[in-house]
Amino acid sequence: MDRREFLASLSAAALAGCSTGAVRRGASARLAASEFHVFSKMFQPPVVETPEKLCELMKGAGYDGIQWTVRKGGHVEPADAAANLPRLVKIAESFGLKSRSICTDITADAAGKPGLTPGAETVLKVAADCGIEMFRPAYFFYDAKTETFSQSLDRIRGGFAALARLAARTGVKATYQNHSSWGPSVFGGLVWDVYECIRDLDPADIGLEYDPMHAFFETNLSWTHGLELVAPWIASVDLKDFHYQSDPKNPKKMKKQMVAAGEGVVPWAETKKLLDANGVKPLYVLHFEYDFDKTDLKKTVATELAGFKRVFA
Repeated sequence: MDRREFLASLSAAALAGCSTGAVRRGASARLAASEFHVFSKMFQPPVVETPEKLCELMKGAGYDGIQWTVRKGGHVEPADAAANLPRLVKIAESFGLKSRSICTDITADAAGKPGLTPGAETVLKVAADCGIEMFRPAYFFYDAKTETFSQSLDRIRGGFAALARLAARTGVKATYQNHSSWGPSVFGGLVWDVYECIRDLDPADIGLEYDPMHAFFETNLSWTHGLELVAPWIASVDLKDFHYQSDPKNPKKMKKQMVAAGEGVVPWAETKKLLDANGVKPLYVLHFEYDFDKTDLKKTVATELAGFKRVFA
């Protein structure tokens, strides 16, 4: 059995035995046609004053939907989810935009026990009633001061299992974002670590909001192996670009500089090729994490979308 056959069998095994409800929860990972949503974080007031103006902006630029922030300081405060999340979803629908996913601060407790962030289940039941299919949880962290690496991995594996149980109860799939390290404690810079924690979990309940930019920045030329490994769990793909730039504090050191679509070094054509080869048809979520032009927002968001559609549409 060669590598490609092995990965295909892994995908089949991961998907086998899912209930009808579980298959429904995982359906967003196999969209019939490409959809491009925008992460709402960068367009909160004062950048865009109201949800109505945000939806008008994104619909006019050609987006298919919005990934709302439902967390402290986000478009929706978790305590207000019952009132405000359905309102945002209805506003989006009135402009012909979909709301398939939300970004949250939900996580398993620090000890990795079944306990979850207060109010998590309520927020997700509201989301399920709104037709939302996926939620991005908060990050896990290693504890290098009191745990060995293996102990941290075991604890975090328990946290993923708790998130999967929460997803199964509420019908909203948990999709963890792999994120390059901003310090030695953040979990998920290495996609292989994420795989070790989700490999035995049903991809209908737990998955990945796969971030090619962070994967490439973290592991550079070996990034492709991680994508192939977690392919059965990829439900959505984040789109943003970067290039390397000398650190003013140490010119010999290179740092990450976020840039517009196509101006960076992320190998997007290879990303698309690998997603297709592994049968992944994800939801695409555009992030605007560079210093973008706010004087003509419609041109800015339309240009970014056009850049990524040239590769992924």
